Amino acid sequence: MTRHAWLQEKRSQVSSLGEVATNDIVPSRRDFAQFIASQRTELGVVARLKRADPLTGGQWPDRDLQALAGELDETDVGALAICPAAHHGGAITDLDAITRAVTAPVLCDDLFVAEAQLYLGRRAGADAVRIPVSELDAATIERLADIAVSLHMTPLLEVGDEGDLEVAPIQAPNVIGVDCAGEDGFVDVERTVRLADRVARHVVVVALAEIRSVAEARRLSGHVDAVVVGDLLLDSDEPQAVIAELLG
Repeated sequence: MTRHAWLQEKRSQVSSLGEVATNDIVPSRRDFAQFIASQRTELGVVARLKRADPLTGGQWPDRDLQALAGELDETDVGALAICPAAHHGGAITDLDAITRAVTAPVLCDDLFVAEAQLYLGRRAGADAVRIPVSELDAATIERLADIAVSLHMTPLLEVGDEGDLEVAPIQAPNVIGVDCAGEDGFVDVERTVRLADRVARHVVVVALAEIRSVAEARRLSGHVDAVVVGDLLLDSDEPQAVIAELLG
């Protein structure tokens, strides 16, 4: 499934959602942006948990994501990113179960294109949401970001080029997620560095495309506030050691 298919999946789901009741939704108490910005190390790490990734080709259908989240929560990981979309072999129940079990803030690592999704994500415990700037007009981006903030969730604005930066409201508490991937689905380090360096330093920046190695994390340090690691963790028998090496 390509990113286009992922986006179509989201739009199709949104069209069938209807009005979402909001009276039982409690604001987030975990500040994703603050956790990333206040890491004791020079570079924060966001652990991405998923069962499949069409971009990188990875598949982990039998991985116990809740157990892995618990293990990582005992490390100095900055945050968790949970992929609940069918695109990644996930479900909203994964997000709900994990957010109840961990203390680290959780990014709902899906494409948020409509207001109803924000309420459903927050109801499942999301502390941050991913808003794809290239797929939305400026007014919609502003509205979704404002609603997320009203729920005490961090809007992570996904950008892929300079044009996206011109549209994205680059201001705290919004976080900029630089999504520059190569043909293999992993981070294009140099493109990420160039784009991240165009963002004001008082704004938190996350490299959304996954790193493959500690060396890539070191290259990105000083240009972004956090990196995302997924396949590297899921392929390892010692995920806590991977986090320790990245933070070391």
